[in-house]
Amino acid sequence: MILYTVGHSNRTLDELIELLLEYKIGLLVDVRRWPKSRKFPHFNKENLEKQPIEYIWLEELGGYRKFGKDVNDLGIAKCFQSEGFRAYATYITTSEKAKNALDNLLKLASTRNVAIMCAERLPWNCHRKIISDWFYAKGFKVIHIIDKEHIIEHKLSKCASIRDNQLIYF
Repeated sequence: MILYTVGHSNRTLDELIELLLEYKIGLLVDVRRWPKSRKFPHFNKENLEKQPIEYIWLEELGGYRKFGKDVNDLGIAKCFQSEGFRAYATYITTSEKAKNALDNLLKLASTRNVAIMCAERLPWNCHRKIISDWFYAKGFKVIHIIDKEHIIEHKLSKCASIRDNQLIYF
């Protein structure tokens, strides 16, 4: 099983769709906290819904999670320098909302070619890397689509481990 990830970055909408079609993506799952972009409005939800690739937004998997608001700081994922990544790692490993959304995404990705999308082109600058860790722990091969001829196979984050098919951050 494979899960793809992609960042819309500063591409045109046509470039993104062409890229997704190149990799035979049948479902684009938006994992942005807010499905819009002031800088690149062609990536707003209402525009993506009109494209030839099926589109859904999973708000529960959106980034920009904060300690004290979305999740308590439990000391998880201390190796991430970014507090945002630490908060997101805590969120997806402890939140029932996140776990339910991940389980739903897993069901979708088990039956078709799915790409999760956020704004950042490079996955190591994005919370997609943490979602990718979760899917890696579930036995998926995760492919980050950078450009038409440039993909990167996901490797588990340095502060992550897998125990009994469960993702754990230390």
